[in-house]
Amino acid sequence: MSGLGDNLNDLRQRVKKAQEELAQFGAPEPPLPEVINTTNLLRANEYLTKTAEKKAELLSIYEEYTKQLEQIVASLLSIRTDLNTVKTQASIIRTSHKKPRKKQRPKKRKKAKKPKAKKRTKTKKRKR
Repeated sequence: MSGLGDNLNDLRQRVKKAQEELAQFGAPEPPLPEVINTTNLLRANEYLTKTAEKKAELLSIYEEYTKQLEQIVASLLSIRTDLNTVKTQASIIRTSHKKPRKKQRPKKRKKAKKPKAKKRTKTKKRKR
């Protein structure tokens, strides 16, 4: 994918350069009254030819740039689809590996033991 990014940067720089070169042409020069019409037409034609060439170059670069962007978008959509598939599979795996919990029976209360009565032993009465 970095190759696409480098190519995209290169195309962006070429677009900027072509735009700057086109801007350098400026507006067409107005016809000069002291020269004949043919000369004015030749000057206008030269200007139009140069700007048309730069515009054609710019369009070509934009076309390449657009193709690169479309490739990147297609890659991103493919990655997103793959990611969703992986998430779905991971979710299925997680739910299938969970051990079912055993139902716990309520704990029986232990009956409290009654304290045992002390056995009385016969004691001899003492004589006083």
